[in-house]
Amino acid sequence: MNLPLYFDFASTTPVHPAVVDKMLPYFSTQYGNAGSNQHYYGWQADEAVAESRAIIANYFQVRPNAVIFTSGATESNNLAIKGYLLNQKPSHIITSCIEHKAVLEVFRSLEELGWEVTYLMPNEFGEISPDQVSNHLKSNTCFISLMLVNNEIGTVLDYSSIKKIAQQHSICFHSDATQALGKIEIDASSLPDLLSFSAHKMYGPKGIGGLIVQPTVSLTGLFNGGGQERNIRSGTLPVQQIVGLAAAFKLIPEFLSKGIELKSFQKKIEDVFRSEFGVNLVLNSNSPTKIPHIINLTLKDVDWEKMFRSTAEIAYSNGSACNAKTTNPSHVLLALGHPNNHALSSMRLSLGYYTTKQEIDYLISYLTEKINRLIA
Repeated sequence: MNLPLYFDFASTTPVHPAVVDKMLPYFSTQYGNAGSNQHYYGWQADEAVAESRAIIANYFQVRPNAVIFTSGATESNNLAIKGYLLNQKPSHIITSCIEHKAVLEVFRSLEELGWEVTYLMPNEFGEISPDQVSNHLKSNTCFISLMLVNNEIGTVLDYSSIKKIAQQHSICFHSDATQALGKIEIDASSLPDLLSFSAHKMYGPKGIGGLIVQPTVSLTGLFNGGGQERNIRSGTLPVQQIVGLAAAFKLIPEFLSKGIELKSFQKKIEDVFRSEFGVNLVLNSNSPTKIPHIINLTLKDVDWEKMFRSTAEIAYSNGSACNAKTTNPSHVLLALGHPNNHALSSMRLSLGYYTTKQEIDYLISYLTEKINRLIA
């Protein structure tokens, strides 16, 4: 067991060895450009891209041309939202105040262009309900964007019900599925109209992601260039990254099989921490729908800087990796009603495919000792 122990899988995951093996030839011997259609090397690369696209399309039960490759979920979110809305007359759109910044910042930029945005507030469990969506619809609502699984507290969206609401009112429904893939079963019959995802949260390489675009949706590309990806996302295709993304998709059943064990790990951590820290503890990942991979807790009146300095043998975060270089509290925890100091004195422990019982036992022993000293 090597220290520090890694409990930040919601931030990023190691690339699975099977994914690395699949990618390696495309760095060296099979290095062609998929757009070079006049020779063998280009054909070879194009075939690899086509096979990868088919693997991902099969997982979502969509046609291969519904899969658009991007550099990751941030680009996918921007492409989905701006690509759908920017050529329209500003009207009303719905999201939540606990979305990832890659969605929230896009909506804030749209507000400056005249769009009216409703930011739904979560309930005490950090959930956004279908009723909230229905109650905030307006006659000119044209777009809904809500994430499938929250990246900080692990709550799962009832996307099937929201999809029905969107269909009934002819509204485009987008969802960021980055934290969902490999953690929950995806109901392909209820897919949103636009679905964003990224490889590096599911044991694939950084720098590659995708966007599922249902055939009823028309997008305008954000880049001008060679017209790749149906002219929706121009740019030379990173063949090795695409192959790695598809290889990670093939491993999803294996990742899902870890869920029962992770649930037991999650329960053990929460039970011990409740017993040890009592009234000083608030569990933020407290929804009945939560995934077993994320444990988010607040330690009231514990100095957050001292907490992180004194627990260096554990790699964890106090929210999204996007906040890591700031001293700003998590916007998700603020939305749950925490004051700034409590939101800062929080930790997100995220478990993964490689997490072991030995690591869990060490985590519990180590953190209880260190945090009890800070409380005392």
